[in-house]
Amino acid sequence: MKRSIIGACVILLSTLSAASADDGLYENISDPNSSYVRVIALGQTVASIKGNTLRDLENGISAYVNVLPGDVDIVLPNGTIDLNVGASTYYTVVFDDAGEPTVFNDEITNSPAKADISIYNLSSADSVDLFVPAANAVAIAETTSNQSQTVSVRAPLTLDFEVHANGEVLAQIPQISLVRKAGVSIILLDGEDGFTALSTANIFFK
Repeated sequence: MKRSIIGACVILLSTLSAASADDGLYENISDPNSSYVRVIALGQTVASIKGNTLRDLENGISAYVNVLPGDVDIVLPNGTIDLNVGASTYYTVVFDDAGEPTVFNDEITNSPAKADISIYNLSSADSVDLFVPAANAVAIAETTSNQSQTVSVRAPLTLDFEVHANGEVLAQIPQISLVRKAGVSIILLDGEDGFTALSTANIFFK
């Protein structure tokens, strides 16, 4: 029987490099109320967040950019959005092929003793579970289509994991490394022959 494992979950992070950036990304924003914003735009290689240009995006996934609360302009070749950013919040903005944005609030903790795991169900699967075979346990349950969830687990840990739906394995992500005060994001997509999953380390620019 699958058992829930918020405390014992494992998973390793297959690293896809996330983004190069202009010098403007390294400006230090010391306000403790500042927030982080990133984009997922499959097929795109460049994005601008609050005037900071990120180039050579791997799989269309950017780093999180540190911004102050207020209106933040996000510009891609195929779409734009003016995002009203709250204090001390993490956002992922997903742009579809038509450039239409969907905003996700990420429950990132950046705990010194734990790692954050996020799953984004951008597929046609109605609901999926993030499953850890070695523990025979579900790390994150019932992420519905076009939704995301995040869990924090103790680190460091290394493991394989799978995306399940109705008892079927939709995708496998081997050797995911969890690091303290860091995180990994898993993105489930529709593929040509079923489903595919991408994984990327959460990278932060200040």
